[in-house]
Amino acid sequence: MQAPTPAPVRTDWAGPHGAIGDYIRSVSKNTLAAYRSQRDLVLEHANQEEDTARGGYAHRQLFEVVQNSADALSLAGGGRIVIRLTAAHLYCADDGNQIDENGVRALMFSHLSSKRGTSEIGRFGLGFKSVLGVTDAPEFFSRSGSFRFDRTRAADAIRPLVPDAERYPVLRLSEATDPWREMESDLILRELMGWAVNIVRLPLKPGAHADLAEQISEFPPQFLLFVPHVQHLTLHTGKRDDDKKEIDDSWDNWDLELQTGERDEDEDSTRTFRLNHQEDGIHLLDDGERETHWMIFKRTHPLSPDARSDSRALDDADEVPITWAAPLYSLSRPGHFWAFFPTLTDSLLAGILNAPWKTNSDRQNLLPGAYNDELIGVAAKLIAENLSALATRDDPARHLEALPRRLEQGDHDQANLLRRSVYDCIGDLPVIPDQKGRMSLASELHYPPAVHSEAIARWEACDARPQGWAHSRALTRERLNRVEQIAGGSIDRLTVPRWLTALVSRKQDERAIEAS
Repeated sequence: MQAPTPAPVRTDWAGPHGAIGDYIRSVSKNTLAAYRSQRDLVLEHANQEEDTARGGYAHRQLFEVVQNSADALSLAGGGRIVIRLTAAHLYCADDGNQIDENGVRALMFSHLSSKRGTSEIGRFGLGFKSVLGVTDAPEFFSRSGSFRFDRTRAADAIRPLVPDAERYPVLRLSEATDPWREMESDLILRELMGWAVNIVRLPLKPGAHADLAEQISEFPPQFLLFVPHVQHLTLHTGKRDDDKKEIDDSWDNWDLELQTGERDEDEDSTRTFRLNHQEDGIHLLDDGERETHWMIFKRTHPLSPDARSDSRALDDADEVPITWAAPLYSLSRPGHFWAFFPTLTDSLLAGILNAPWKTNSDRQNLLPGAYNDELIGVAAKLIAENLSALATRDDPARHLEALPRRLEQGDHDQANLLRRSVYDCIGDLPVIPDQKGRMSLASELHYPPAVHSEAIARWEACDARPQGWAHSRALTRERLNRVEQIAGGSIDRLTVPRWLTALVSRKQDERAIEAS
């Protein structure tokens, strides 16, 4: 039986008059002074927020709050994230590092994130502004200090200075809050404050619940493959009235398994993701319904001067991580490039190729340029050098299915570059299994004619067969297409007479008779 969630302790949570509260008051005062002396900043800041909330970041609010929590956990060495959606609020809680002044600064400004040049996901302080698409009053509770933004209160403070502005910014002015007072009127917040270090609470706009519920239902569990410090992630969707109903006992268990089957629209559902690491290098991703098996290959790449000059704006990283996650039992399904969350750019490679790609502002599509081209070249080497690790004793050619398919009209430029780079890297590597399952160069092996697979299986089953021939599992149509690409476009397939003659060409007469 699970232990109950601990009760919050008042001394664990700083009040509005701590260091964070003092910093917020100082920044807000200076911002109002700037608006007084430069009135155009008001509309500029309001337009920036509007563009983020309504542009490419629209419908990505869940990604952004989870990303912030994952970054807090990376600094703390690991922990958990809980997402809870009710009729009135979205909550995102984690037990990572508490927010500091640099974190507050990133939320109140844009392009000033302190996470540049680090392994954290968020970089420029833009993503949090997307929450304005679902709320007018986002709140942040942290053990170091708590604060809220509010559209109405911000407009009331700025309007006397700039009365004729078309709109007013929301996230440039903040107010320190007392988390204990807020907890007394919100039972879910009280529950979360018993264990969490940071909590984002978003009072929802009308209609936002349905959009966020869809984001939760579609949230990709594969995110955990690239954030090992997130030990598990729970997403709970419900329609409870959180400030009027008591918390039942089930809410004490934040590790509920996914409830499957048909459900009423008003019924709660929970998704819990965990990643379990196995000794054989295989990772089991449990999404609550099933486990999928993955192999994960990583490399950290020091950027060349050309790539650095083309890197993402304001990014001063000298090296970047590149990860290939290959799903062991669905290698034939082409995947996408990811920047910790899926982009819209196909990779045509099995699984997920994750890196801090240079993308358009909403992180949906990869951009052309020296930076991405260099990372794709390094990723191709990573893939080529580890491809054979996907083979098994029962299917020594399984790894060939992971390779990109042939060129087709409409393929993305980056997918084409990855395809060419992978085959260029792999051409000189032993990746084709012979009949004993040993990896050989494509040019070192003989290939049978296009005959029925049963005939090949009988030929291969003969103990007296000659050596140096490709394994039958590499000779299916799709796999053989990839073998041909590895070999540079074509392979020398013997005629039927030459193939049969090879079987009986051994010098030992009795073995030849047996083979025939």
